[in-house]
Amino acid sequence: MNKFDITLVGAGLSGPLLASYLSKRGYKVDLYERRSDMRKAPQGAGRSINLALSARGIKALTDIGIFEKIQKNLIPMKGRMLHDKNSNTHLQLYGQNKDEVIYSVSRSFLNISLLDHVERQKDIQLSFNHELTDADFENKKINFGDKAISFNRLIGSDGFTSQLRNLMLKKEDLKFRKKPLGHGYKELTIPPSLNGKYKMDPNALHIWPRGNFMLIALPNMDKSFTCTLFAPMKGVGSFEKIKSSD
Repeated sequence: MNKFDITLVGAGLSGPLLASYLSKRGYKVDLYERRSDMRKAPQGAGRSINLALSARGIKALTDIGIFEKIQKNLIPMKGRMLHDKNSNTHLQLYGQNKDEVIYSVSRSFLNISLLDHVERQKDIQLSFNHELTDADFENKKINFGDKAISFNRLIGSDGFTSQLRNLMLKKEDLKFRKKPLGHGYKELTIPPSLNGKYKMDPNALHIWPRGNFMLIALPNMDKSFTCTLFAPMKGVGSFEKIKSSD
């Protein structure tokens, strides 16, 4: 029988953060993740995406006691740098003074920092390679393949493709409506210059808006930029039409 007060499914960003909040309130937390431990296994390219960290995220990281560790790896971005079709740039400031900024941070670095943090908490048990396959809500049991786990309280923190939500929808009519945008994304990289410098202003979130698709770029500590191309999956200007590396 599971002795934990709360069981969480999903150890991306929100799972470890929620587990930390619950632990601080005196709950014992069992946290399961379907993927392998990202601190030990290489991560696939193309899906990492940098994050823009703002006041709400900073408050959450401060609340659980890890913001000081995160802070040294943040790059301030004072505004959006828009790149038009003629290669002109236009800076739109985020705030009215120089202190009103958001910060570029590596998603993987942030996730690893959160995992390290929860692993040090005695009231949080972290388990990897546990893919949720079934749930019996009446008898308070969930299955990870052949492994059955009893739970007292169950929370899904497994993202927008939540398997827990899918299992809930199979059991009950929750009046849930999902409307995909029809877009996907792909990671690209702008490396440092030959002399090891940034090729663009590092203190801005760069955006190339192009109607139904766009590119964004956020700075990294190693003088590179992590770029994300957002485009339709099908149709004009879509990933479906991209057939070569050129």
